[in-house]
Amino acid sequence: MQILIVTRRALELAPFADALAQGAGMDLRFTDGWVNAKAALKTFAPNFVVLDEGLRGGPPLDLARQIIQVNAMINIAVVSALEPEAFHEASEGLGILAQVPADPIEDDGQALAEVFRRFM
Repeated sequence: MQILIVTRRALELAPFADALAQGAGMDLRFTDGWVNAKAALKTFAPNFVVLDEGLRGGPPLDLARQIIQVNAMINIAVVSALEPEAFHEASEGLGILAQVPADPIEDDGQALAEVFRRFM
């Protein structure tokens, strides 16, 4: 099983990502933008995708919509600075599993791993 993390901040998110991978018992794969994320979805099917803010191509929720059109079975978490209510409103109907804080830390990776384990 694999997790695809789409971010331009791979080094900054390393503690979060490592805790997520270890807690979920999955391999990680990183890419840095929309084009690469869509190409990765065609070459392998990750079980989970984490979309970061600040991506080349636009907001992560827009990419989530496109991912769902390609494969509605992929589980998605989104890094977002929005307040929880605003995030819920913006992501309504997308089936996003979780919102991740804008600057996630190791504890956030462990918490997201718990969410992912429920869907394995």
